[in-house]
Amino acid sequence: MSIKLPLGCTLVAISILATLFLSSGCENQQGVKVGDIPPRISDNDIHGEYVCLNRLKGKVVVIYFWANSCCGDSLKQLEPFYRQNKGKGLEMLAINELSSEKDVASYAKSYGLTFPMLTDEHSMLFKQYRAFGFPTIFILGRDGIIREKILGDIKSAKLEQLTSVYLDNRSQ
Repeated sequence: MSIKLPLGCTLVAISILATLFLSSGCENQQGVKVGDIPPRISDNDIHGEYVCLNRLKGKVVVIYFWANSCCGDSLKQLEPFYRQNKGKGLEMLAINELSSEKDVASYAKSYGLTFPMLTDEHSMLFKQYRAFGFPTIFILGRDGIIREKILGDIKSAKLEQLTSVYLDNRSQ
């Protein structure tokens, strides 16, 4: 014996089941969040300079996950912000997803980008940070703890506003 439900009821039932299925374990899928110690970053940048997140403790660090296909224009707008705040204790790590080191180096040179840039061709860092899209931005306080997580594009004025709290506060 089979029961036939009206189409509307069937769609509602499917929707409820899908929601329950997709939401189960969401707390484990949120990724790195505010208040967490960030996953380790330790690699050479596109110029061969060694970059280690642990060595940046005491600085306010902006970690900017990006891809050439969507975030290049936004990223190059952040160069003046970086230059203006570097002397105040700001460091920025731009981590490119999926592009080769050669392509990222070419991009950086074309736009005069001076902040450290790393490549994540195999998505290892992207997965560790559980970034959900591009750009995904993390702001670390001077104590090395994640203080802000931004999903999506951000204007340099807003980034300036968010980081100024931590640049002015020597304890975070």
